[in-house]
Amino acid sequence: MLTRVPVVAAVLALVLPGCCVNPFVGTDTHVAPDAPGSPERETRGSLEEHAPAPDPRDGDQDGPGAGFDIRLVRVQPGIHLGTEQLCDVAAAGRLEPIELDEQGESPEQYSTGATQRMSVQCIAPTGASWADLAFTPTNVSHAPEVQPGARVRVRIHSADSGFFDYPIVDFVGIAGRAPERTIEGGRMLGPTAVPTGFDLRQIGGDPALVGSTQQCAVSHAGDIDILEARDARRRSYPAGIQNRMTIKCRHAGGEEWADLVFMPAQARAALHVGRGDVIPVTVVSRSGGFSDYPVLQFAGE
Repeated sequence: MLTRVPVVAAVLALVLPGCCVNPFVGTDTHVAPDAPGSPERETRGSLEEHAPAPDPRDGDQDGPGAGFDIRLVRVQPGIHLGTEQLCDVAAAGRLEPIELDEQGESPEQYSTGATQRMSVQCIAPTGASWADLAFTPTNVSHAPEVQPGARVRVRIHSADSGFFDYPIVDFVGIAGRAPERTIEGGRMLGPTAVPTGFDLRQIGGDPALVGSTQQCAVSHAGDIDILEARDARRRSYPAGIQNRMTIKCRHAGGEEWADLVFMPAQARAALHVGRGDVIPVTVVSRSGGFSDYPVLQFAGE
């Protein structure tokens, strides 16, 4: 079970400069700036530290009127594709054209007819996440209404492949304002106290720790990725792994990067892993994960 440090709720109303922003950051001194998984590649100019989602026990996670957690598209692949959902907008980027092919058609990853896009952050009782919101010429006039505090109806198009590999969602319509309880109980992007846990440096000198279960005190949690079979095969992942995220585990002497992976049955737990949590993990390998980080498997319920 997760141990969460209480988080003070805050209103998140933020308009992003530039084309788009990836919502997690960190400082990794062990990888090259342009290496896959490095903070420079993962943040691309983000604003503040990724913070834990509100505890779902404190709110109505799936109740009527709750905004949709876009991350569900990745932890429950196939279930939500093609469905219409509500995005309660916490932040919105700039409207930009989609580069069409030589025949003037939308790129294959977007729905037919999509011509413009923007990055949006959708907030839900379980947390906030980013999506690539696509418009057609017939509905792009509503783009200025997509602002923090708005409720937008979207159709889920893909789990990834959008700008910054965000899930792609198609604009359906404006559904009014997000409930005040959603905005007021939203995710806070700010400092959160982090306890100390297992020192991952120990696994470098003690192979016997591979296979053991330890406690990781999470000081940073990256985005949730859905793994393709070829990615799983070329890394030191157990068979059947579905999702992964880059994390930092804090210990008495500092922090260490790791690659945290999830089996399908554990995948929804990834929604609740954030800064300040202490989570049980099984040490899978000392290296060989994303950016050659140690591989840890989530061992909670």
